[in-house]
Amino acid sequence: MSVTTQLAPPLSSSWNIENRPSPCIRDFPPEASIVLVGSRGSGKRTLGFIGATHLGRRLITEDHCFQEATGTTRGIFLRQYGNQEFYRKNVEVLKQMLDNHRTGCIIECGMGSLSYPAQKALAEYSKTHPVIYITRGSHRIKSLLRLGDEEAARLEIADLAHRNCSNLEYYNLYDPSGDGAETPPENGFGNVSSRLKYAKEDFSSFLDLLTGQGVIRSGFESPFSVAALPPECRSFTYALSLRLSTIPAIDLVELEAGADAVQLKIDTWSPDLQKLIGKHVATIRRNLGVPVIFQVENYAFEGTQLTMAEREHAYFILMEWALRLAVEYIIVDLKYSSERVSHLVRSSGRTRVIGQYLSRDENPWGWDEDARMTEYNRAKSLGCDIVRFVRATPKESENDFVRAFVNRIESIPDHLPIIAYNLGDHGRPSLVANKIFTPVTHPIMNTTVSKSQIRQFLPTASEAMQALYQMRILDPLHFYHLGASVFYSLSPAMHTAAYQVCGMSNDFQSLQVSSLEDIHRIIHDQNFGGAAITQPFKVQILSRIAAKSYHAKAIGAVNTLLPLRTFQNSSPLDGSTESLLRQANQRCKAGPIAAYYGDNTDFIGIMTCIRRNMSPRNAIQPSKTTGLVIGAGGMARAAVYAMIQLGCRKVFICNRTVENAEAVARHFNSWASGLSSDGEIVRVLRSTSEDWPVGYRQPTMIVSCVPARSVGDHAPANFEMPMQWLGSPTGGVVVELAYLPLDTPLLKQIRRVREETKQAWVIVDGLEVLPEQAIAQFELMTGRKAPKRRMRLEVLQNYHRYEE
Repeated sequence: MSVTTQLAPPLSSSWNIENRPSPCIRDFPPEASIVLVGSRGSGKRTLGFIGATHLGRRLITEDHCFQEATGTTRGIFLRQYGNQEFYRKNVEVLKQMLDNHRTGCIIECGMGSLSYPAQKALAEYSKTHPVIYITRGSHRIKSLLRLGDEEAARLEIADLAHRNCSNLEYYNLYDPSGDGAETPPENGFGNVSSRLKYAKEDFSSFLDLLTGQGVIRSGFESPFSVAALPPECRSFTYALSLRLSTIPAIDLVELEAGADAVQLKIDTWSPDLQKLIGKHVATIRRNLGVPVIFQVENYAFEGTQLTMAEREHAYFILMEWALRLAVEYIIVDLKYSSERVSHLVRSSGRTRVIGQYLSRDENPWGWDEDARMTEYNRAKSLGCDIVRFVRATPKESENDFVRAFVNRIESIPDHLPIIAYNLGDHGRPSLVANKIFTPVTHPIMNTTVSKSQIRQFLPTASEAMQALYQMRILDPLHFYHLGASVFYSLSPAMHTAAYQVCGMSNDFQSLQVSSLEDIHRIIHDQNFGGAAITQPFKVQILSRIAAKSYHAKAIGAVNTLLPLRTFQNSSPLDGSTESLLRQANQRCKAGPIAAYYGDNTDFIGIMTCIRRNMSPRNAIQPSKTTGLVIGAGGMARAAVYAMIQLGCRKVFICNRTVENAEAVARHFNSWASGLSSDGEIVRVLRSTSEDWPVGYRQPTMIVSCVPARSVGDHAPANFEMPMQWLGSPTGGVVVELAYLPLDTPLLKQIRRVREETKQAWVIVDGLEVLPEQAIAQFELMTGRKAPKRRMRLEVLQNYHRYEE
């Protein structure tokens, strides 16, 4: 059966100057079910599975509902009852599916969504629920479905009708990790290896943004994390200015250099721009992992035949389009009518609206005029979340007026975040002094032409940060890696390289310590910025800490130590989340230290690597999935916690000293007693000579947390798995935290087993885990987005220095 036949004609799908999308309301109850629509081959089922796993929701599919309602498959039903009854039943099943699953679900719509009555029902459903139109490159769909040109064209035209019954859109970017040929050699065997790891991260982040759970969860769990405060609430954040037309000529991965957001400037116009914008937004999110600020440039419509009225109409169509993509921010020019702007704000959902007043002409208005306050008040009354004032200036003295204007705004109770700076040869000081989303450029962008001629005045993020140190607005701080055996640490290389990329004047060194008193002497310095804590002090250091993150409390161990300072005119330290968030916003300043804060990023590295490398066949099911942790120290605690965070409720722990393993089990069973029906999540394996416990599946997640070399008086563990414990028919993920030597006895064993049994075991070595936790640690310590690619590269380049 054709993919586009047997269904009623779709709704009109044209999208042009005469056909403006109707306003959408994008504020939904937190538990509202999320609906996915789109053509065959768009990846709805896969994304639905990813989303349901990430949010802990039920996955409801139209195919399953149809078979449940009729007792047979679509194909058989069509042959038995004919087109008309098949069409009627499709619509009936879809309506029932939507009505019966209004909360707590991810709903994947199938072919039924192409019919007019179904789309009418979906459009009504979208008033109270997120309905996401999943798109991808038409050539990709054609290839996946093996369609001819004519049928592919029909499918594409029919698919566009989904825009009329949805309120959001997601471009499903091609994921090369799904190709066996491009899968790293260690990562299993082709079609059962770590499939679609980028797609998992992309769509999970999109859902966090859509549901709002990302910032809320981060602020509660770890107030010092970068995600705990939105960029407009942090000090000195940067927006990399990037034009739509230049993206194809730039390797976006190279742009990772300290920016907190990307300001995507739409500098061209055509009626069929939608999918191109969607693709580039998806590409930015995947490669840079920062929020997108969407802006339509005034010159975008130059060279078109559009009248002024049509240009305004096209401008707001593009703005509505940005809201469909759920970009984090849009910049709306406040030269337009209040009615237009208010309409946009009402449709914005979780997207933050930046109201802008811009003048490219020199001497058009002054910063000290009362009109500026009137403009600010208008932006606030229209519902804008942030206000931005930008003007060209012919003289440097104007920069003082900018600061006075910002101070005036900031003196107002409950004021909106304010962005204000001058542009031009003399505007650089005001750019450096601006605290929120200062526009920056990047050295590799010098090869592209700047249509607006603004880039020549912009600093890079690194230059802007360096200027803050030179002006003593920020202070150089000392950071350390402290532990009993740190001579082989790669932390200094990673962190030092990251400081250089970000323009920070900090230093980082490894110091061997033998007691908590040694640590205290080091961290009492007023210029102490933070420390990475390793064994044997991860648990011991808890006695010296005044405040801990949710994660550190749950794990019962700390690997990141940060100072809590006493600043003039600052609120007292009371351990509250609000108090810690204020401290986090001043973490690049030196000063007297009143107490210390502890966090744990070890679990982040482990959890990231398991999630990234777990195959769909081994997706975690709380009632079935089993995990195994080797060891009972601080890293083992982090590994247990990572598995629990991923949804595993059957974790086994094995350690040479059984008493230590039992202590870890007691800790987590007490902390997580409500997560299991019998109150026991962590169980102890007393000996490797025992068979795997009856009634439990063999583990599909294995994390080894024991050293592969001598530490002090302790001999290397040289651990290997009992073969009977490796009985998972679908393989799994083995994470080895040791990296000296890199090829441990356990990893050698897993390679042998994989070769002999053809089971799909994915190996993750210590060099893959190490930078993931260090990246999170850098962001906790500095409040800046980490240059992840550079930090990973430093590990690979410096590891050889410690090889024996």
